[in-house]
Amino acid sequence: MRKYSITILFWTLAFGISVQMLAQPLPQLIDSALLQQPELMALEKEYQAALERAPQVSQLPNPEVGVGGFPLPVETRLGPQLLRLGATQGFPWPGTLPRRAELENTKAKALYEQIAARALELRYELEQAYYQLYAIEKRQDILRRNLPLLESLEATALAKVESGKGSTADVLRVQIRREELQQELAILEREALKPLATINRLLQRRPATKIQMVDELGPAQLPFRQDSLLVAIRRTHPKLRQLSWQQEAARQALRLNELDGKPSFGLGADYIFVGPRNDANLNANGRDIVQLRASVSLPIYREKFEAKEREEQLKIAALDNQKQDLNHRFEATIAQAYADFETARLRLELYERQRRLTQSAIAILQEAYSTQGRSFDELLRLESELIEYDLKRLNAVVAGHLAVAKIDQLLFNQNAK
Repeated sequence: MRKYSITILFWTLAFGISVQMLAQPLPQLIDSALLQQPELMALEKEYQAALERAPQVSQLPNPEVGVGGFPLPVETRLGPQLLRLGATQGFPWPGTLPRRAELENTKAKALYEQIAARALELRYELEQAYYQLYAIEKRQDILRRNLPLLESLEATALAKVESGKGSTADVLRVQIRREELQQELAILEREALKPLATINRLLQRRPATKIQMVDELGPAQLPFRQDSLLVAIRRTHPKLRQLSWQQEAARQALRLNELDGKPSFGLGADYIFVGPRNDANLNANGRDIVQLRASVSLPIYREKFEAKEREEQLKIAALDNQKQDLNHRFEATIAQAYADFETARLRLELYERQRRLTQSAIAILQEAYSTQGRSFDELLRLESELIEYDLKRLNAVVAGHLAVAKIDQLLFNQNAK
């Protein structure tokens, strides 16, 4: 069987990581994770070990060599038999040995697909953690960005109190809100450790190693055509290909079972040392004996072959069911991902409009509060809403990218784009 080129870099290239993208943090992390992943390296070694099975099963049985003596020599006309040397070589039915090698190579191909399937899963796991970490860090940025606004509002409220035109309660409400944001920042610092640890685990680094995140994620783009996406997945997904190779292995096992059910043969020869007779002077006195042998092994007990055939047929049927289940799962995943992407897009549009309107309302109320001391409660509420819209917009952006990553994890290559 042709040996595949097994380098983890192949997977990164197959996943469509272009030269231009390597300058970006996330593709660099994916590249490093797949190159250094011990789990993928272990699967690669298992595949290489599986390739070594074919030479083991495609050889002829070991020849048998025997020696025999005669404590009571058998007398022949030409003399007594003293020693027997024999050798026998067995031969299976023609075509059996190549079929065994082909079966083992097919099993190895199924294991080969497992490497690609696991690489897809690891890539998606890293992308999830990366977007989670991005969301946490950007949430912190939003909260920090709004702290000066609250401080400015607090200073305005204090000035109003000092001038006798405001209430101390206004100052306290701003301070309470500011403390809430500071506490939320402290909580987010702890939350960031979880996705960070996941990323560093996949990169084989210490859990607290810092990650250089992208400055700003724009709205996600969905470059896949939904109508051809499932067709591409059915053709290229490693898990489906693995099941197909397992089915092929079962079919080859059926063909091998037929060959195993046919007779096998043996050829041998014996050389017998004969001692000379002392009581007669004969032509060829003491001449040794050469005996040629042939044997046939008849597999007349058929139940094991019939049971093996039933076993492999059941395997093929079971694998068909698994493929149907996987196809249904993939179809559902695609539908969910597209729904998530569209929901994220609509929410992003909504939150951007609401944010612009809220900013305009805040500007009006700030002017009114500064000059007349009115509408403080409404101003504080709108400041809080502005923060919420920023956070919701961030969540919508991240949700869109996660939806694309969910689809991308099903594609071994990018032909469906």
